Amino acid sequence: MAQTTTDVLIIGSGPTGTTMALELAAQGIPFRIVDKIGQRSDKSKALALQPRSLELMGRHGPVECLVERGNLGLGGAIFVNGKKAADLDLGGLRATRDSAFPHTVLAPQSETEGFLANCLATRYGRAVEFGTEATSVVQDADGVTVTLRKVTSPFSSPSSSSASSTPRNDDRDGQSEAHETETVRAKYVVGADGAHSIVRHAAAVAYEGDAYPQDFILCDAHIRNTSMPRNRFRICMRYGLLLLFPLGNDVVRLVASRPGVRATEEPVLGDFQKWLEYMVPAGSAGELFDPIWMTRFKLHHRVSTNYRDGRLLLAGDAAHIHSPGGGQGMNTGIQDSVNLGWKLARVLRGEQPDTFLDSYNEERRPVGLRILGSSDWLFNLTASQSWLWLFFRNLLAPWVLPWLLGDEERRNHAFRFASQLGIRYRHSSIVGTAEGLSGPVLGGDRAPDGPILEFCGEETGEKQKQKKGQMRLHQLLVPEKHHLLLFSGVTPSEAASADDLQQAAETFQEENLSAAALVHVLLASPSSGGNRSSSSDCSYYMDVDGVLHERYGFEGGAGYAYIRPDGHVAHIGPLDALPSFMKWLK
Repeated sequence: MAQTTTDVLIIGSGPTGTTMALELAAQGIPFRIVDKIGQRSDKSKALALQPRSLELMGRHGPVECLVERGNLGLGGAIFVNGKKAADLDLGGLRATRDSAFPHTVLAPQSETEGFLANCLATRYGRAVEFGTEATSVVQDADGVTVTLRKVTSPFSSPSSSSASSTPRNDDRDGQSEAHETETVRAKYVVGADGAHSIVRHAAAVAYEGDAYPQDFILCDAHIRNTSMPRNRFRICMRYGLLLLFPLGNDVVRLVASRPGVRATEEPVLGDFQKWLEYMVPAGSAGELFDPIWMTRFKLHHRVSTNYRDGRLLLAGDAAHIHSPGGGQGMNTGIQDSVNLGWKLARVLRGEQPDTFLDSYNEERRPVGLRILGSSDWLFNLTASQSWLWLFFRNLLAPWVLPWLLGDEERRNHAFRFASQLGIRYRHSSIVGTAEGLSGPVLGGDRAPDGPILEFCGEETGEKQKQKKGQMRLHQLLVPEKHHLLLFSGVTPSEAASADDLQQAAETFQEENLSAAALVHVLLASPSSGGNRSSSSDCSYYMDVDGVLHERYGFEGGAGYAYIRPDGHVAHIGPLDALPSFMKWLK
């Protein structure tokens, strides 16, 4: 039996596992990523890519190409008893003004996985080891021993599944042919292997929760002769539920819950056509044809009691699983990996003790719990099987929904949550805020984005834009580094000059060489440019219209923000608090 070693073994190659591979590759950490499937599925599965996930994925490659291929989620409409009850407009919300990606993007999961895999191959020269199954995971004080076997699965080829096929669970024991076995010794193992995770089964953690009682059917199919808009989803409620999502190219996804109907057989296209005509306004249904994928399924709501057990770490569905309400599941898994990757790197390089990894569970499990609670509430509100509840819901919804969804502040609050731009770790033990600071951004918050110009002397406005070109702050935040942002301040009497900021940067770099942070100076006006030393190891940018100074809370005097590789603020404060911050950093 062959024996090999690696720093990190990732089990599972979905969006969560492949993102973990990207994060480790960016940090230069030795790893392997394996999956028992023979190749990636071509099924659409999860659809929604939220703005925060797009920001983080863009750190590894041109995510704009994925956005262009997807369908923007500009809003939707809610129908009750075949009549429109309310519109939900998600365009131009204040909640996403500080992001380059203001909208949810509807794209098949196969497209998302393809983008991530392409980034892994082209940028880092790495790939998933398909057809490799983990059959045993045993940890001890010094590492984890994993038994792998090469397999050939009858479900590995997308062409082998018909349009009416049912997606299998990850548990395919007894249906794979073993070819060769290998023992891997890893320092850490990340379980990104779904709800039936072998890593979670090996860990001393429970998976608390239950299954929802409802049966669901799902269909991706082409549609014609319909009056439904191509860029807005529909939620249809009657004595049951129908969700419609436009996928582009005249393809729609339908998800249906039918109270009293037990889905014991695979659905056929006629089931969806009948339910569509029953749920939407008369004459607007259209005709479904050429189905791409049909299946039946049940939903679960569960969360692990801890995302970490020693050297075993859980991410994505292995750690939490919930209803698809709000399009949160895949995005939460992606961000689990982004949070964990750089922390593993710091521990493996000896920059932090093993206990540093406890912050992963500390920061991410509360996020999983909040999303579980909100999606559970939304699910029960819309998909309950109680006939009494359905009667009162349908009676009151046409009156309540216009009031609820017509308020822009409520829409902003709801979409800030759904977009995941509002996720923050203010109570984490590894973030901090300078004493007395009470600005809009505190330690643990997502780092706001905004437009910047590379500094080039006294030229301003369009002349400078033409010479250097406008970019965004997040383009500077590469995933392999921490970043120190130094803000000049806006108010002349309180602002710092570029020379002052350069001195602060040099002091920081001299005293914190182990931090390996990149330093970026953000000037509020060209007059603060000063005479910089040619040996300066920091970059200078103009903050266009002072937008970033406002968003970070430095409209007055100078300040700093120390950004983690996952794009969250590790520490923030006024410039005169920088010495205290450097002591905190040590």
